[in-house]
Amino acid sequence: MKNISVITGGCGGMGKAIAIELGKSTSVLLADIDKEKLCEVKNQLETLGIEADIFQCDVTDKNQVKSLSEFAVSLGSVKNVIHTSGVSPTLCKAKEVIMTNAIGTVNVTDAFAEVIAEGGTMINFSSVAAYQLETQDEWIDIFEQYYGSQELFDKLYELVEPFADNDFNCSGMAYCIAKRFVIYYSQMNVNRFAKRKARILSVSPGSHLTPMHQALIDLQPEIAQNQLADIPAGRWGHPYEISSLIGYLVSEQAFFLNGIDILQDGGQTARTFVTQIGC
Repeated sequence: MKNISVITGGCGGMGKAIAIELGKSTSVLLADIDKEKLCEVKNQLETLGIEADIFQCDVTDKNQVKSLSEFAVSLGSVKNVIHTSGVSPTLCKAKEVIMTNAIGTVNVTDAFAEVIAEGGTMINFSSVAAYQLETQDEWIDIFEQYYGSQELFDKLYELVEPFADNDFNCSGMAYCIAKRFVIYYSQMNVNRFAKRKARILSVSPGSHLTPMHQALIDLQPEIAQNQLADIPAGRWGHPYEISSLIGYLVSEQAFFLNGIDILQDGGQTARTFVTQIGC
């Protein structure tokens, strides 16, 4: 039986880079909402000699995600699930940000918790934004009380509703909270995955030069320039740097890494929030 790596957001900059990395050792199943782009990426991967299947899926739809997991199992042994799907606060309003980034993560995690293979790894994508605001007790109460409830969306939106008169601030808050939820929910599922002798963790990329980040550069250049100024390397990250990290995290050498978030932001968070020596 062949090993399968499922990659949501498979048409995105990070999703495609990860598919190229994991396609070296497994077959890949790309999931995304855009069927035309899925076909394009599949053709590109096959040109590189990577075996690829595709599945059109909206991660906010629980039934579609369940169908994705069933299709994955029909292809082989689900060894890796890399959930990169997400939307940017630059392009989307708060409700879509919460629905895609938070509820989508619940749907994908829950579906694959039931089918991931022994020795498998699930990695949810959070963001450096999860570290930009201090986590509030009220957030944690909602995360723990409503994670399995249809009320989760409403409760998360209540946290950002006071900013609803300003779409930018509201969406930004929604993004930070939703991405913090991704980290917390991944940690909540460690025992659940361990029962299948599998692992779950999250990664928080900083500013990597993907199409999503390019939209920020184009639409909000001052904010982008401020971000760049906070990165010690003086440059954006690249998708291949994330894909290399993912390649390591799913390997046997990383099997004792479990239930943590890995922040790959080029030092941006430390430089921003911690007093620096020698400045």
